[in-house]
Amino acid sequence: MLILPGALYLNDWYTKTQLDGDILLSVSETGYSNDRLSLHWLHYFHKFSSQRQLGAYRLLLLDGYGLHCTKEFIDYCDENKIIPFCLPPHSTHLLQPLDVVVFQPLKHFHAEAVEQATRTGCSDFNKIEFLAAIDSIRVQAFKHSTILSVFRKCGLIPYSTSIILSKLQESTPPPTYHAYASTSPEHVQPQTPSRQRLSKFVPTSRTVHSLKQHADYLWQADPTSDNFCISLNFFLKGSLAQAHSGAQAQDDLQYTQAADIA
Repeated sequence: MLILPGALYLNDWYTKTQLDGDILLSVSETGYSNDRLSLHWLHYFHKFSSQRQLGAYRLLLLDGYGLHCTKEFIDYCDENKIIPFCLPPHSTHLLQPLDVVVFQPLKHFHAEAVEQATRTGCSDFNKIEFLAAIDSIRVQAFKHSTILSVFRKCGLIPYSTSIILSKLQESTPPPTYHAYASTSPEHVQPQTPSRQRLSKFVPTSRTVHSLKQHADYLWQADPTSDNFCISLNFFLKGSLAQAHSGAQAQDDLQYTQAADIA
């Protein structure tokens, strides 16, 4: 379903673009979905998914956006044995297949289409240009292998909770002791809790600049001082956080590149 900003349908959208016959074209003043369009799409989902239905029920994964959860929407799902499952809030970057992998290749091929149109003299990539290119963009981005791989990466098919739980554990920040959050190593006073307790509360130094400051301090500091132990905790935790962020970025890049190649 393609939703374009506007109030009226134009004939050129159909006569000059050669849209795929299975694409549902809609308009709204904002260019986004609303209660009416969500229900319209649900009817379309029922029409096509019922043709490939294997059991008595179908599972419909939703991102939890409030527009999906109207009474009419849920009643229609009940009548047609569709189970709407809303993902938890603020979790689509981990759980929603589109967000996890597919949108990145989609943006990439859309940018390529815009660039190609510009090279051929198109000065305005308008609605007609977009509709003319969207089929090619979707074919390149929504490949069969990409869709299967992203469902595996989200732990949906095959079902595996450990995939997401491990990511949540990795991204959980260590506890911080806010009394030291804005204190530089030079100004930390020796009258602090014991080292064993302090190690639980030392904040993580997350920026490269901050890590360099602590490294410079450690290079010149007295290894037997309490300040040295505090700054060493800063440095070690910050280094681990930086290493994790770099590894995560590398993994995300590899998944995107794999999706592009597939």
